[in-house]
Amino acid sequence: MRFHLLGSLEVLDDDLPVPLGGVKQRAALGFLLLHANRVVATSKLLQALWSRDVPPTARKMLQNAVSGLRGVLSPHGSSTEGSALLLTHAPGYLLRVDQNSLDLSRFQQLTEQGRGELSAGNWTAAAKVLRGALGLWRGPVLADLAETGINWPELTAIKDWRLATQEDCFEAELACGRHYEIIGELESLIEVEPYRERLNGQLMLALYRCGRQVDALSVYRRTRAALVEELGLEPGRELQELERAILDHAPALDLPPSVQRRHLLAVGQTSAATPVVITPPAPRAPEPAPVVVPPADVTTVERKLVSVVMVSAQLGLAAGDGDPEDVDEVHQEVSAVVRAEVARLGGVVGGDVGSVFLALFGVPRTAEDDADRAVRTALSIRDRLSTVADVQVGVATGDALVRPVPAAGRDRVLLDRCRQLMALAPLGAVRACAATRDASTSVTWAGEPAATGGWQAESAVSPHGATRREQASVPFVERERELSVLRGLLDEVQVRRRPHFVTVLGEAGVGKTRLVSELADACASSSVVALRGTSTAFGDDHGFGPLSDVVRGFAPSAEALRSGLTTLVGGGELADRLHGGLEGLLTPTPDVVPDFAGWRRFLEEIADQRTLVVFLEDVHWANDVVLDFVEELSEQAGSVPLLVIATARPELLQRRPSWFGGKRNATTISLEPLSHNGTRSLLNSLLETSELSGELWQALVSCVGGNPLFAIEFARMVSDPRMPCVHNESSLPIPPSVRGVLTAQLDSLPFDAKAVLQDAAVVGDVVSPGAVAATGEGDPHEVAKALELLEQRDFLRRQGRNSETGEIEYGFRHALVRDVVADQLPRAVRAQKQERAAAWLAQPAVDLMDRRAG
Repeated sequence: MRFHLLGSLEVLDDDLPVPLGGVKQRAALGFLLLHANRVVATSKLLQALWSRDVPPTARKMLQNAVSGLRGVLSPHGSSTEGSALLLTHAPGYLLRVDQNSLDLSRFQQLTEQGRGELSAGNWTAAAKVLRGALGLWRGPVLADLAETGINWPELTAIKDWRLATQEDCFEAELACGRHYEIIGELESLIEVEPYRERLNGQLMLALYRCGRQVDALSVYRRTRAALVEELGLEPGRELQELERAILDHAPALDLPPSVQRRHLLAVGQTSAATPVVITPPAPRAPEPAPVVVPPADVTTVERKLVSVVMVSAQLGLAAGDGDPEDVDEVHQEVSAVVRAEVARLGGVVGGDVGSVFLALFGVPRTAEDDADRAVRTALSIRDRLSTVADVQVGVATGDALVRPVPAAGRDRVLLDRCRQLMALAPLGAVRACAATRDASTSVTWAGEPAATGGWQAESAVSPHGATRREQASVPFVERERELSVLRGLLDEVQVRRRPHFVTVLGEAGVGKTRLVSELADACASSSVVALRGTSTAFGDDHGFGPLSDVVRGFAPSAEALRSGLTTLVGGGELADRLHGGLEGLLTPTPDVVPDFAGWRRFLEEIADQRTLVVFLEDVHWANDVVLDFVEELSEQAGSVPLLVIATARPELLQRRPSWFGGKRNATTISLEPLSHNGTRSLLNSLLETSELSGELWQALVSCVGGNPLFAIEFARMVSDPRMPCVHNESSLPIPPSVRGVLTAQLDSLPFDAKAVLQDAAVVGDVVSPGAVAATGEGDPHEVAKALELLEQRDFLRRQGRNSETGEIEYGFRHALVRDVVADQLPRAVRAQKQERAAAWLAQPAVDLMDRRAG
């Protein structure tokens, strides 16, 4: 017989629930279990059951309740092992219970064991034991009785014990490097317990170790304000010292190197597993990626949005008199040009038949701008082959099934469309479908569609800033706090004449550029010099885009650079040296010679005369030379008023886990999605019509998920009178640009983790390791590890533990993530997985507990 107090009161006999009587009988049992194996006076029991207005028949009612409990506690099976015994023992009653059969006793035992491991410095063991203790809880202690108004002091004491155990567990997990994992849990707990300084301190440390220094300091300010205003108390010494340590980037806050290495392995930064390439044509990157055959039970067929380029090169006079050797030589030259241009912008050559070549963009990995890349590649091929062959090029974008075998990855419908466009294109022209045109932001097109179908691409605009969508007209919503921080840092740089470096982190479209544009506008109206540089995902800057733009912002040509440097530092050796180091950045090549000292001196000289703000945007796309220079600049820059603000996506931390970690003159700002109200306000300003139903408003806010870029794209779609979604409120289609952003994020995952995420998308909004493993026929423990990785990569959010199986449950960070990843599964595969998921969920809870993943 087992007794559960950590949640609603339960009594189990051979795993079957034992029915209990009315409220007084349940309350008597609950109070006796709280004092198990100790004598409880009758007067104390009466006071517990009737806190006031004790009826004259209270003793008789208590005796009846005790009599009923004795019948309940009598063993119903053949064995009396573990059964309880309720005795009359002056001056009251004694309930004898095996400690191992009472979840409260088990919780107390595990807590003491975990604290022992914590004291000994065994962090991993302590975290595991304490998590096990907390996993026994199914809700507030004696939740059903508490609902009736019972408020015993014992309940408060046990609640406080649980809170202390949670704090001990967080301490152990922080020591293990699990700061990413516990932030959500800490924030939720602090909403309920805002005055617990230890919890607030743990949240501050977790945020700091995640690179969110500003957020960590905000927690301190919020905690201090609550304590001062509501209790008249200042924070304790430990919390004050923690704030100072965060401000100083104290090394004591960092993890030991051994723990850092284990943490990087845990989040997949240096995983020994080789990623699976599901389409093995030529690699997208200069260094070929190894091809690994996936397990038989892993889905290797995906529905993806792909851009296809088909090139027909009619050799004409270049082939001479048609001699086979001459033709083959020219053909090899043409093939080399096509392959070089396709590889330069990250595509793969799918093959060739005679003088017709096929290239694919979006496999094996999706980029947000595959259509752009495809058209730019087509235009480059046309221009390079103009003296060798008469070229016709077609470009089509659409859904295709992507398989491991190159030939099988070619979708017939998409290829037929591309072939028709190529055939209809005039000689020397690039013809694309409407979907490609709509998705291409760095290409100029003919004013009208061609009479025979498709759109004529004319030229590609400069890649610098080409991938950035227009944001000037987008309202500035809910970023006032972050802007205030940037303005404060600029003021501090000006007053103290000391450099500072800021990293603004956030997912694609969350508003990084909009934020820094606000500060840039303020700089333009003041005496501050602002130089701005942008990294691009493609182009001819070879990853030097940010520095190249900064130099061109100072002087657009070599002559202007010479003149500007002379004005800046005077003529002579210094001007010559700076010119030699900077000239190569005007038109960068892959073999630019880094001159960190000269580049740094150049910025210092500008800042020495007038406060300088350097904006480096999208540095996650910059090359390693640029990143190395920025980090060295933070260490070597002199005492000049220089503020460097870099924007990046979280992928930067995958390349550089220690980016600006522990530096005194560095700040990291993490941009979170907009709130529900902020999203609605932004949508309201973007929509051309306000005649939307409540259901459609709700669907829009849910789909946008706080991402301003998504808000822009959904608002544009809804405002289009040709879109039927305005009149069909059951669901909203996903704009191609939004789908591209999400698919690119999904393709950044290791292959096995992405397969687990696909299985999770089939299971539902809330998933557990057991359900996902059953859906994908995978190993539950490996699935549990993959779900942890997906949580760390911010695809999933922890929802707590299942009260029946004890498994950790996860929800999707964004509803669209689930929709996009589920849509990648072919219909037949999805149907099979849905059947397995339904079979798992239909099992009784008892069976599920036997199969839980932990």
